[in-house]
Amino acid sequence: MSKMSELSQVLDEMIACGEGMIKAANTLKDIFSSTEEAPAKTEIKTAKKATKQDAAEPEAAKAEPAPTYTKEDVRGVLASKSAAGFKKEVKELLEKFGAQQLKQIDPKDYAALLKEAEVIGNA
Repeated sequence: MSKMSELSQVLDEMIACGEGMIKAANTLKDIFSSTEEAPAKTEIKTAKKATKQDAAEPEAAKAEPAPTYTKEDVRGVLASKSAAGFKKEVKELLEKFGAQQLKQIDPKDYAALLKEAEVIGNA
């Protein structure tokens, strides 16, 4: 009977890993299929047409605001880290931002949270 319980546990872990990989793949798909690239190309074209007096303005336009992330983006990254065996580190990271769950974190903190989550598992 213990062999069956071990098998069940291994299968559950494989399912969790698979779900984490699916979430990570969907997040990557969303990132790379976004239409944000098109406006960047038009910015380059307009910068080439700018005169010397306007040269300072494209420099300021290049300084883009921090990217905005959705709760789903953050959830996908944290779920994949958790499924990869870093559940404790993910919980500690949430607690660092004063939350027990992702829904308790302010959306303006998502970028900082993701930046710190990138380090998990890479150290």
